[in-house]
Amino acid sequence: MQKRAIETRENILKTAIGIFSECGYHGTKVDRIAEVADINKQRIYAYFHSKAGLFEQCLTAVFEGVKLFDDKAMAAARLEPARLTEIILREYMALHRKHPYFWRMLAWANLENDSSLKKLPGLKEKDYTALKELFGNAVELGLQPRGVSFETYIFTLMAISYFYHSNRKTLSKTLSPELFTGQGMEKLIAECSLMTAAR
Repeated sequence: MQKRAIETRENILKTAIGIFSECGYHGTKVDRIAEVADINKQRIYAYFHSKAGLFEQCLTAVFEGVKLFDDKAMAAARLEPARLTEIILREYMALHRKHPYFWRMLAWANLENDSSLKKLPGLKEKDYTALKELFGNAVELGLQPRGVSFETYIFTLMAISYFYHSNRKTLSKTLSPELFTGQGMEKLIAECSLMTAAR
């Protein structure tokens, strides 16, 4: 693919991710993406074949664009396995701040049919394998409870960070506005670390 074609495709994806994340699949029109991207609508169909194909590529691009756990955090977790929950949860919170479209695209994808999810299996296998190894080491050292599987552990941390960002408006009104301050988030991370530590 030529450089200009690659740039055009990337422009379409970037524009579509922004619009899909705000409006969802059904609320997004290809005409709107074309207008914002300043491109002919037929060019979108040439690259992605359909609106569904474009949404699938956007979702895949969003997943590929995030790293669940960076190398610096991985090194810190190896050196201080007692802080594993804190380190992972802090990374997940930062991930959502750095990639504001991520949780929105996840939410819309989960409201759609499975056709948009075809390319997701295996995308984060490397990240999960590394995290599972760290978790296993922490369990062996007696720092995490033995009766909790890796899947339950990581699901819980993902759920906390996702829910924190996706529901901040409603929870700041119904639960606690302080929870969504810097100090409140630090308290949440610290207390979640206590909840997952071995007794």
